[in-house]
Amino acid sequence: MKNLLSITLFGLLFSTSVMAASLPTFTYQQYPIADDSSDDVHELVSEGASLVYPEPSTARGLLVKALQKVSKGAAISEYDYLWTQYGLLKSSFDTDGSDFGPGNRQDYLNVAKNVLHFLDAETNTGEWVFTEEGAFRMEVYREAGNGLAWYLMEDAKSAVDLNKALAVIDNTLPHIQGEEHHYIYDTKVRILLKLKKDTEAFEIVKAILDDDPDFGDFQDFYDNNAYQAWLKSN
Repeated sequence: MKNLLSITLFGLLFSTSVMAASLPTFTYQQYPIADDSSDDVHELVSEGASLVYPEPSTARGLLVKALQKVSKGAAISEYDYLWTQYGLLKSSFDTDGSDFGPGNRQDYLNVAKNVLHFLDAETNTGEWVFTEEGAFRMEVYREAGNGLAWYLMEDAKSAVDLNKALAVIDNTLPHIQGEEHHYIYDTKVRILLKLKKDTEAFEIVKAILDDDPDFGDFQDFYDNNAYQAWLKSN
């Protein structure tokens, strides 16, 4: 019994250490973009993309494998490259949860910064919405930009740090395409409040709640004394 318990505990510890292992640096680097991916790279990315939600750990392994091949000279298209980055961001969390699972916070930050740098280098952002691939670029930007801004806010030690988070979320706002993306405004509001820019924050809250009183992220403002006082005076 003692040996079995020891083996079980070792197995759990080993499993946890594997799950918590940081991504290798080649997964958040930029590579030459080809018109088409190598067949083996495309197959790995496609399979990984399909497993991000049901099996994030498995998806993560496939995407890392694809990028390892690219780091050794295999070709990758822009669409597949963006899927590796998006997949690594989304698979950082437990399925249907907000807790880090297969990935960790630093993984997320590294990948988000990398893919935003990649997307910011493109000059035709205004045309993205008109194509399927363009719409996907916007979704990648929303995920990376909102997540990065939120974690920068949480990690902030000064107003300088908070302003960096604010700059990231301001760059993300133009990629909002509908009410389902209004969570990005929530991130901006929380950053503004930490910067003591209450009026600017409250103006956003009022605009959203006037349009959608049931918006979930802002329900706390109905009981926020400072916001309610501002409403009465405005």
